[in-house]
Amino acid sequence: MADPKYANLPGIDTQPDVYETNDLAEDDQQRELAELSSESVEKLSINTKEAFNKFQDKMLLSGQVDFSDRISQARRTGYVAPKKEYEILEDGYQDKETPVQRFQRLQHEIRDLGQEVDKLQKTAKEESSGVGVSPATLMQDISVLQQQLYGLHLEKILGNESVIEAADPQGSLPKKLFNQLDAFKKEAGQPSTPPKKGTQETKDGHVTYELYYRPEQNKFTQVSKGAELEQRLNGLEAMLGQDPQKLASLTADSSSKSLMESVSQLQARVAILDVGQVDHIEARIQGLLQRLDQVSEKKSAVEDAGKDSKISALYEMVQKWDSIADTLPKVVDRLQALKDLHEQALQFSQALSQLDIAQQQLTSSMGSQDTLLKQLKESFAANLASIQANCESLESRMKGVKK
Repeated sequence: MADPKYANLPGIDTQPDVYETNDLAEDDQQRELAELSSESVEKLSINTKEAFNKFQDKMLLSGQVDFSDRISQARRTGYVAPKKEYEILEDGYQDKETPVQRFQRLQHEIRDLGQEVDKLQKTAKEESSGVGVSPATLMQDISVLQQQLYGLHLEKILGNESVIEAADPQGSLPKKLFNQLDAFKKEAGQPSTPPKKGTQETKDGHVTYELYYRPEQNKFTQVSKGAELEQRLNGLEAMLGQDPQKLASLTADSSSKSLMESVSQLQARVAILDVGQVDHIEARIQGLLQRLDQVSEKKSAVEDAGKDSKISALYEMVQKWDSIADTLPKVVDRLQALKDLHEQALQFSQALSQLDIAQQQLTSSMGSQDTLLKQLKESFAANLASIQANCESLESRMKGVKK
């Protein structure tokens, strides 16, 4: 029980302590949110089982994301989703691969693998590949796979035409169309026969074909053209480089002209390539080549004359040096014999120069001594005169004292 002396103090809470509250009512806990209803939002009914089966065992790599959408053979948009099963058909295609399509796909993959292993075998001499197998072993395995594919004899089973059609369906369409037209012409030349049951007779002897347009094929063609254009531009950039002289030579004709003038100039250049113009230009070039040959012959004759004069001058110099070359060893021997004498003469000349310097120093010192001697004589004479004067004055004083 609380102390009664604190009961009437202000600011004291006298209410009982509560440590647990009651639960809220059911109406307060369940709140129904209003559903969003808008015409711009489309509600789709998705089957969870189908979605689970479709995206089961699928992966999405977020480390190699590229949204640049550049033109190239490989797709460079979005995320990278690796596949576990590769087929010729597109994703989402309902039909399965035919045996011919599967054969072509395997043959193409084995060919690509062989090219990659061949490059690896050329670059890596002793290093092993990423899977720990040497390139030679991989090439043997690839040859075994190719033999297994050839052992299926798919051409004998399905026929050459089916294999060619599966390999190049777009290229085989014209041939197939021409074969059908030839067959129709032969049937048209034969006498008419009553139509069989279950067949429809063509109207006025015409053949009707249905052409289907594939947007993905057109898109692939456009992308391939863009890739080819990009490859050609890269080739031009690699050929021209960053040299401003080459770029200036290419843009010299069109830099200061309009588009029509540039086109007209190109047309004039193309017109020069006509047969008559080419023959005329060839004749002029032949005449120019003959003149160039004559000029080169005259130039060679002049150069030969100059070379002959230089050679004759060199020959005369060599003739002069022949007489000198005979006496040159004797001169060398004499110089070697006189080497000691020349060294002694050099030492004697050095000693003479030192003596000359000493003599000059002595003469200068003698001159200074002469001047000092003259000054000493003059000082002695002056002192003697002063002494005599002092003596005379002293004698005169002595005489005066005696008197």
